[in-house]
Amino acid sequence: MTFARVILWPFSLLYGLVTAVRNKCYDWGWLPSIRFDDVEVVCVGNITTGGTGKTPHVEYLIRTLSPHCRLAVLSRGYKRKTKGFVLATTASTAQDVGDEPCQIKRKYQDIPVAVDTDRRRGIRQLKTLYPSLQIILLDDAFQHRRVTPSFSFLLADYRRPLYRDGMLPGGRLREWTCFARRADVLIITKSPENISTEERENLRRKYASIFSGEILFSIIRYETPAPVFQNVPPLDETRLARAHVLLLTGIAHPQPLEDHVHRLSACMQAVTFGDHHRYTPSDIDAIMKKWEQWADMDEKYVLTTEKDAMRLQMTDIPDSLQKALFYIPVKVEFLEGQAPEKRINRKYRESL
Repeated sequence: MTFARVILWPFSLLYGLVTAVRNKCYDWGWLPSIRFDDVEVVCVGNITTGGTGKTPHVEYLIRTLSPHCRLAVLSRGYKRKTKGFVLATTASTAQDVGDEPCQIKRKYQDIPVAVDTDRRRGIRQLKTLYPSLQIILLDDAFQHRRVTPSFSFLLADYRRPLYRDGMLPGGRLREWTCFARRADVLIITKSPENISTEERENLRRKYASIFSGEILFSIIRYETPAPVFQNVPPLDETRLARAHVLLLTGIAHPQPLEDHVHRLSACMQAVTFGDHHRYTPSDIDAIMKKWEQWADMDEKYVLTTEKDAMRLQMTDIPDSLQKALFYIPVKVEFLEGQAPEKRINRKYRESL
């Protein structure tokens, strides 16, 4: 236990007690929770503060489920400037619906994507607008106990195992690990591509004290960088291999991406902001100053995440920087034989 965690332990204990009492009130029926019987409500969430890869996993479920059933996505729309229920369109911005729903809608234009902090109201609105819906994916709703999901995926970062973590503010847990048992499936995200059978079994044994259900392992795949702005030609990775790169991130845990870009490029400098950071003119000025330090370089680029790209598109960025600004798409894959979409509902298993 670190010194900071020891100092913050009384506050972590208080926070844990408050969340435990709240959870027990739902478990015992003292606080009402609604289950929707006419649509499958599938929750994708975590019990830690960000960085487990919820959005790529939601996108994975969209790709695998949408050919077989009618589905929609409902998120709270974190850091948006709108209120209430909002149905996303391809013209929506991060200010309208939040960066993650904006990203999902632009990639999967035929899928209804909505935001509402009141998940009950959001589900009802989606059912009214799309009566034939069969599945609603709830993005980041594990703590939203007012709705009882039909099925729940809990995500945990491979590098930050739940059984080693502590409660906020001393740790990253938003509730005690014993409540992980609410989930149907635990997914260990950002696992090494070459993770051995022995290591997987070892992790399952370590997690057994807090989770007795099925445990799956997912891998992050970084794809070819794509331009943030229109009318910019794609980036050839052979050019990237000899380039100087400024990596711009406003996500919870950028280290895996930093490692990836470091391997791809000749030289990398990271500029990091907090998760869901909203870029200001002074931020862009600071980035431009770093960019101009490489004035004598023929090959230089600014790479960022897909979430950051949604926010950067709303910012006034000089043309010279726009032409050099690319984001790195991310996809999730599961180890061979592991297909989380087949766990959701028996009605869809045969067709998946």
